[in-house]
Amino acid sequence: MTIATSEQSPIQLSVIIPAYNEAYRLPSYLTTVAGYMYAMYGAEAEIIVVDDGSHDATADEAVKADNGSGLVRIIKLEHNMGKGCAVKIGMLAAKGRLRLFVDADGATPIAEYQKLLSAIDSGADIALASRAVRDDSRVVDSKLSRKIIGTCFNMLVRTLMVPGIRDTQCGFKLFRDDVAERLFGLQRIPGFGFDPEVLFLAYKLKHRIDEIPVNWKDVPGSKVNVLDDSMRMFFDLLRIRWYWKIGAYRPLRPRKENG
Repeated sequence: MTIATSEQSPIQLSVIIPAYNEAYRLPSYLTTVAGYMYAMYGAEAEIIVVDDGSHDATADEAVKADNGSGLVRIIKLEHNMGKGCAVKIGMLAAKGRLRLFVDADGATPIAEYQKLLSAIDSGADIALASRAVRDDSRVVDSKLSRKIIGTCFNMLVRTLMVPGIRDTQCGFKLFRDDVAERLFGLQRIPGFGFDPEVLFLAYKLKHRIDEIPVNWKDVPGSKVNVLDDSMRMFFDLLRIRWYWKIGAYRPLRPRKENG
């Protein structure tokens, strides 16, 4: 693994983008993200692109997409390690007071960050973008098959892992820095099942999780095989429960209440 770093301190926000063979989809979204974050925070932001062993020019295109903002740095993994592993590496390498994980496809507009930020400012430890929470102001454009399988999977997650969370898989999540370091330090699932794992740990640690309705649009070129990956994630849920049972997440202690 090679890491290209730049000294920028203090950092108010770190944006982590896992990318595997995203030379085509990533650049336009990354340019938008860089422009938005620079306008909001100037040099007090960073965007970490974790190139998860891509075989295309993902890293090179990410550098170009920075478009002079100076916010982007690249973590290039020598081989494909899985989305969960890429996000974990990015989160633990980040320096920001807040840490936002976003998918490389740009399905969730970066301006939706403001909604998640409001939740954090109101006391949440984690703010989740959600395609399932009803809100007349949001627009969700998703394939019917993806909606059906996603709904079934999230029913399993609510039953086995995290009661009350309706959409664990939307790739747009905001964490406080200490919370991110704690949860991703414990994370063990390397693939797509990392989302429910991190939220399961947050639930067990009594962190406040707010689920926020956002606009979302299906973008062609997804790396997710809805049927195969859903089955893998189901087994990941069982694996997480097993890890919990055998104490694999130790040391893990509930957060002390303020005061």
